[in-house]
Order: sequence, then C-alpha cells, then structure tokens
Amino acid sequence: MNSEFKVEKLIVPASLEIAVQYPFTLSLIVTQANLSSTIAHVSNVEYLRWIDRISDLHGTSCGQSRQQLLAQERMWFVSRHEIDYLAEAFAQDRLGCATWFSKFGRTTVQRETLIWNRDQGIAICRASSRWVFMDLKTRKPTRFDDMQVKSFQLLAIPPSEV
Repeated sequence: MNSEFKVEKLIVPASLEIAVQYPFTLSLIVTQANLSSTIAHVSNVEYLRWIDRISDLHGTSCGQSRQQLLAQERMWFVSRHEIDYLAEAFAQDRLGCATWFSKFGRTTVQRETLIWNRDQGIAICRASSRWVFMDLKTRKPTRFDDMQVKSFQLLAIPPSEV
C-alpha cells in the first residue's frame, strides 16, 4: 500500500451527505509534495491522482487488485471524471477520503469520491467517475461477473455483519 494513505474506518460528517452508510474510507495528511509549485495548496492534478489511488485501494480491498485483474486479462478503465473542487487544502491538513458505487451497468460502474477536511468538517473535493470493465485482449468493454458486483456491494453492509 502507498504509505500516504491509511486505510481506516472514518465517520463521514452527516453534514456532508453521502449516499451510503458504510463507504470505503482512508485518511491522509497533506505534505509539501502534494502542493502546487505555483500556489501553496493541493493542486488539481494531485486530487485526480488521489481519486485514482483511492479507487485502486478500494478495488484491492474488494479482492480485485490490479495484479489480479491483469492475471485475468481484464482491467477497469476510466471513461469519465467529473470533479468539483469545493475548498482548498494545505500542508499538514488532515483529510478523510471516502468512495462508494452509485450505479452498476453491464460493463460499467459509477464511483463517487469525497475528500474532506477532518478538522473543519468541510468538503474539499467531490468526484463522480465512470469506470468501464475492459477485456485487455480485445480492448472492448466486457461484462463483470456477479461475484465482482457482490464484492463491491459489501460496502452497503455494516462492518459487524461482514
């Protein structure tokens, strides 16, 4: 695991209104390396990198690491990111990150991501991303199986029941 993120159960502040009760959560402390070279705040490129990394860590927690998918000659590709930058983040800020799925298609999933300031309880960034499950041989979308959907849907179950 990348050491910048710590996978841990965090409570998303109710005021931030997310659609699931038990999202996959991580924590992060902003470092100088995360800041823009022009302005001393987190750059938009860094948020995009975090969104990708959060997705990767969540997939791994569901038993679908990139290595496992490669062995099956399958991979998730992003087809669309929509990112709303809502506030700034600075060095030493303690951030929380949450991700969950809002929609399942035959070959796609819609992933939501929230990044918030844990000390101020405010949303920093919200993203909605569409991911397509691809066959690496044909380079075409392919259906994912029921076991994959089931592993993703575990997010909706309280941790004590998993």
